[in-house]
Amino acid sequence: MAIRWCAVRGSGAAVALVRQSRAWTQADLAEAAGMSQGYISKVENGQLELEGTPLIEVAGALQVPPALLAIRDPSLGTGVSCVRHRRRRSKLTVATTRRIEGLAHLASLTVTGLVRELPAPLEPKVPALVDADGRPAVTAARHLRNTARLGDRPVPNVLRLIEDMQVAVVRRDLATDGQDAVSLRLAERHPVILVNTALSGDRQRFTLAHELGHLTLHGWDVATADDAIEQEANLFAAELLAPGEIMREELAGLTARDFRRLLELKHRWGVSMAALIEQARHLDIVDEQLHRTLRIRLNEYGWTRVEPGDVPVEEPTLVPRIVDGHLDQLGRPVEKVAATALMLPGPFRKHYLQHRAPADGEEVVT
Repeated sequence: MAIRWCAVRGSGAAVALVRQSRAWTQADLAEAAGMSQGYISKVENGQLELEGTPLIEVAGALQVPPALLAIRDPSLGTGVSCVRHRRRRSKLTVATTRRIEGLAHLASLTVTGLVRELPAPLEPKVPALVDADGRPAVTAARHLRNTARLGDRPVPNVLRLIEDMQVAVVRRDLATDGQDAVSLRLAERHPVILVNTALSGDRQRFTLAHELGHLTLHGWDVATADDAIEQEANLFAAELLAPGEIMREELAGLTARDFRRLLELKHRWGVSMAALIEQARHLDIVDEQLHRTLRIRLNEYGWTRVEPGDVPVEEPTLVPRIVDGHLDQLGRPVEKVAATALMLPGPFRKHYLQHRAPADGEEVVT
């Protein structure tokens, strides 16, 4: 079903989504909009229509254009989640999870709006799942490496590999270290990966590969974020970034004293030492006892959160190019481009114009 929006009538699901993306309760929104919590509750539950002045007041409180609150999209309904999560073992609260899912939906709507207004189509080219002989994640990753003609070389730039498939990557501060990224792929929208700016370069590379695994392996399925689905995406990422056939030789004879060797491999392959240790266990290069010893030593050295060895953070270029196309090639003012992105000019400048130097006399929004 296509996304539809009405200029005069709001959607309760859209209001709830934007509110949750701000980490607001219904009471918070009611106070900001000068309304009762009961009124907001009935709007979000579809018991009351939101139109006219109340729609403008709610949009003003949320700092979004009314058109965003008027979107009709079944994926925004209560209990529907098509968002793939790449999270750490720490548990996220329901409010934090909904906030991040809301941000992912908003990024998806923004990118979709911008892409639709381009004069030339921008068609996603996510690789199709090939016959897997019971190992879909490994087979898909190997197929992608062959398609990219990587041979026995590391992936030079994971983000660029993804953007070459016309998948949009947006970096945002998710305000938590419990969530690395989310991805969203819906039939009527452009696929988007939202990645946490707090990640180190090596963790961002693995995270992006993990999300690409979701987009490749799990298609349009509703996300469950269960362990089996997450493990499949991890296997895909490991095989893409540190292919098993090569790692069997690179990691052969690994011992508990080989952290210098792991660090050298990290620099060469752009994969964390922790991920290399996990790949060694998956490939049966190390047994359970040695795996446990290596993990304990990582923790003792304080490297479970921040490892030594710098891997550059990869920066998105696809969305900035799309924005530049609207501003430069099409000659549209920022206000019109922001409206196309279903955003107000201030937030649009903050999140999508950081790559551009401000024009003379233009205010810098921080």
